[in-house]
Amino acid sequence: MKYIFIFLFLSINYPGFTQQKYFGEVYFDSGKDVLSKASTNTLDSLIKKILPDNKLIISISGHCDSIGNEKYNYTLSLKRAHSVEAYLIKKSDKPDSLLVRGFGKTKPKYSANEWGKNRRVEIAITIILPEKKVVVEKIDTPKTVIANFIDTAKVGDKIALENITFYGGTPIPMPESDKTLKELYTTLKNNSALEISIEGHICCYKIDYDNLSEQRAQTVYQYLVNKGINKNRLSYKGFGHTQPLTLERDESERQMNRRVEIRIVKK
Repeated sequence: MKYIFIFLFLSINYPGFTQQKYFGEVYFDSGKDVLSKASTNTLDSLIKKILPDNKLIISISGHCDSIGNEKYNYTLSLKRAHSVEAYLIKKSDKPDSLLVRGFGKTKPKYSANEWGKNRRVEIAITIILPEKKVVVEKIDTPKTVIANFIDTAKVGDKIALENITFYGGTPIPMPESDKTLKELYTTLKNNSALEISIEGHICCYKIDYDNLSEQRAQTVYQYLVNKGINKNRLSYKGFGHTQPLTLERDESERQMNRRVEIRIVKK
């Protein structure tokens, strides 16, 4: 039985940026991981909506029906997910964030006469459209909060990087993070013996299913490496929700737990 590929569109407005979200599923024949012509046509239509300068986040999840053993279904579901991944990357720019998973037959969604639709790949595409802003400011000040902390800190001390914020559910920093990232870079540049560990934390969810805390720490790490800081001076790690600072009774407390910290390794 053949199935059609359906995409839903959702536009969400937040202060400073807009997220356009597309959700859809593509279906496969039994035991197959090859995209049909109808599916590639629909993917082509979707890709036309993506502009070159868009920040792009893609989550791809492969699934199977209940035929076959656990190992076979896991492998097949991952192959299906990678088929969609390969096509999207071939036809569009590489996304800023990409998560590809296979779930085998562990998450059936359909039953009865729609049972065959469990042979599917679920796709969530987020296009982030930030407001265009021109920011002119001097960041390289003699003594920043981070620099003052480094002056008095001992090995093992840590500090949360204030104003490091990310687009919801992603490792992509929002524009207001630029100042703190530049301050951290300047501090490392001015202290050549300094070595740090970059540590990510999330709020609200006991299990960090997508390892988002480590992805966010890695984003800060990659920023510093791209700016010229020797990677031997840096490391990164995600702690999920294992080290909350507050009870998360309101948004301000949730934001305190949704953080990136630096720990002094050597100075």
